[in-house]
Amino acid sequence: MTRFNLYLVIGLLFGAILAILIAEDSGYVLLRWRGWQLETSIWLAMGLLLSLVVSLTLLWRFCRSTLLIPMRLRHWLGLRSALGAQRRTDKGLAAFFEGRWDVAESALRKVHPSETRTLLHPLYTAIAAYRKGQHDQAKALLSSAEAGGDTPKHLVLMARAECHLAMEAYDQARQALGGLTGSEQALPRSKKLLAQVAYAQKQWVELIGLTTDLRGGHQLPEMLLDIWEREAYCALLSDESRSAKELLTLWRQVPAVLKEEGSEAWAIVTRNLVSRAEWDLLQKGLIERLRDYYDTASMDAVHAFPERQGAKLQKALRRWLDKDLDGQCHAALAYIAEQDGRTEEAGALWQQAYSLGKLPRFAMQWSRWLRQEGDEARAGVIEQEALCQLKAP
Repeated sequence: MTRFNLYLVIGLLFGAILAILIAEDSGYVLLRWRGWQLETSIWLAMGLLLSLVVSLTLLWRFCRSTLLIPMRLRHWLGLRSALGAQRRTDKGLAAFFEGRWDVAESALRKVHPSETRTLLHPLYTAIAAYRKGQHDQAKALLSSAEAGGDTPKHLVLMARAECHLAMEAYDQARQALGGLTGSEQALPRSKKLLAQVAYAQKQWVELIGLTTDLRGGHQLPEMLLDIWEREAYCALLSDESRSAKELLTLWRQVPAVLKEEGSEAWAIVTRNLVSRAEWDLLQKGLIERLRDYYDTASMDAVHAFPERQGAKLQKALRRWLDKDLDGQCHAALAYIAEQDGRTEEAGALWQQAYSLGKLPRFAMQWSRWLRQEGDEARAGVIEQEALCQLKAP
């Protein structure tokens, strides 16, 4: 309010001074041109000049706004067209995410190239068309995107590889991925596609390296990676073309999760080494294994050793005697004792193995030992018990 009063006082003073000046001397202006003559005071002339300037300014603005009407109309229509294109793009991408390939392909295809669209628009359109079954159209879209140069080449190659994977054309998918540079193949999505191709083509060594890199990247489910890794290692450990030393070295590289008790991979290693009669390497591997794990595959491998070949395993086996709930450890030690000629010890171990596990094969071994000692009656009883267990449902 104080500021308004100040402005009012200044305005009144200025008006009073102007009124005094006009009253003292109104001035005189004379304009003559080709017989026309205009006489007026200087104050009226200044007022007319100001009115003329204001009128010309308003006229210029009116004319300018009139000329801009077509431009603004085109801009408005363009905005509506861009909004329509954006809506179609959003609809297509949403359908792509939902897996409705026909809707996605139809919506994305309706977006004209001159309209605003995303960088990956041609790729999504091509993938949707490929999964819809329009393979030729998808290939044409990818080729056009690659030739246009707007879409990065490595994205086009990855999209092409994904299309080939959808049709189980693994050789063509690998060929497409082969066009990527080293840094481009290191991208998470590239590794995912390479892993899928490697699994389909049973390239186990490559697959193992890729699953290690993919863990934690959320490109593929961890459970699926576990399955692939287990299958890859089992296939490599079953490979008869590899030497026994290579198999044992590969086993040491197996992740800890695949080395847990009851490991399928370890069972494959023991069977492979037994079939090759690599007793020294098998014994070395068993000693390492029995430090941490007790499983059936190890006990079965002990029974495969020829005479006196498994003697060094006794120390590693005895540490598991207190935890032997099924008698397998006692049976393995009994087998080694028999090979060493320690008959009495072997009999006691066979008896303990049978009492723990009640397995028919332990009963047969113990009854055999009893017959060797001349105890036919007791051996017959043990064999009869074993037969009853076999007949029991």
